[in-house]
Amino acid sequence: MSSPETPFPAQPPAEGSLEEELRWILTEEVGAGAAPSAVAAVDVGGRTTGPVAVGTAVAFGDGGADLAPGDRVPARPETVYDLASVTKIVSTVAALALVADGVLDLDEPVGRHLPTFRHGDRASITLRHLLTHTSGLPGTWEGWRTLPAGTDRAGRLEDLLSIPLATAPGTEFTYSCVGFNTAMALAETAAGREWAELVEEKVLAPLRHLDPRTAALTYRPRREDSAATEYQPETGRGVVRGEVHDESAWFLGGAVANAGLFGTAEAVLGLGNVLRDRPDALLPPELADGLWNDQMPRMLGAQRAADPEIGWHALGLRIGQPDWMGTAGAQARGHNGFTGTSLIMDRTRSVTVVLLTNRVHPHRLHNAMGPFRVRVADAAYSRAAREVTA
Repeated sequence: MSSPETPFPAQPPAEGSLEEELRWILTEEVGAGAAPSAVAAVDVGGRTTGPVAVGTAVAFGDGGADLAPGDRVPARPETVYDLASVTKIVSTVAALALVADGVLDLDEPVGRHLPTFRHGDRASITLRHLLTHTSGLPGTWEGWRTLPAGTDRAGRLEDLLSIPLATAPGTEFTYSCVGFNTAMALAETAAGREWAELVEEKVLAPLRHLDPRTAALTYRPRREDSAATEYQPETGRGVVRGEVHDESAWFLGGAVANAGLFGTAEAVLGLGNVLRDRPDALLPPELADGLWNDQMPRMLGAQRAADPEIGWHALGLRIGQPDWMGTAGAQARGHNGFTGTSLIMDRTRSVTVVLLTNRVHPHRLHNAMGPFRVRVADAAYSRAAREVTA
């Protein structure tokens, strides 16, 4: 493993190792202000590079002020990061596992279990809509701002589940954290159990048996192991560390479907490799295929055909998005996260790419993650191409 104290080369490596190239990229991007810290790990054909760690995992104190150099916490390969919407990958697998069990149905109206979805356009919404962001629900929920602090979780969920539609179901792609947390509420209601318990049983426990590195995936990290994220005086939390950054996820208890999981780069790489190489170890083949097959023609029909900008999206996974997966990743699946995280999986090239950062520390003004992610992905794909031709 690499150490953040490894000297930075004066020139980019010409034909050096992938680890040297990753270190160069991370050091340059962190130095340019893309994020205070970054950890990357790559798998090409079963050969792992990294994790490579660069930068400062905790640079600002609870009041938002710079920490003295001696008080700062360097990023290390074992640093735990808030995965943000990369959580949606695990959430999708959990929902599909419940479909496999017969607890849920991808194409049954969710109103069977959720009373607020039994009338009007809402009555046609299915779990497949929720997992493909085509339900018509809006992207975000502001209950954390508007509800009284003393409202219990049931009251908070009731408010979320009553949010009006933004568009008619099946007419537009609107990326929706509300949709994923609605899927969570659906699962909890149908199964009669809490979401974190369902995810542990259906996904996290099986993952640990398949790849022990995934043991570091958790909703409840140790604060001292975690990279810090945003300074949030409006939530009363100061600089957030070891708690989910996303305000809605935090207000709903932290262990939810749109965000909330934490992990190390190795843990996320383990998750990616399992889903890349043997997803049928977690799901029946017909459901595992849904993680890879584009759902947009089925969900949007003529709208998708008329608007190529809609792009491609599987159940819970984005497909071939060059602005962060790189041009070589046309067949890649994966997800990125608001805190500066991403997981890319490519079956055709046998490539998995993980980049974890805390780009929102101490504020969310950093916006250069797309090019940063592309550079890391391009390095991995270039190595894969060289190994094929070697």
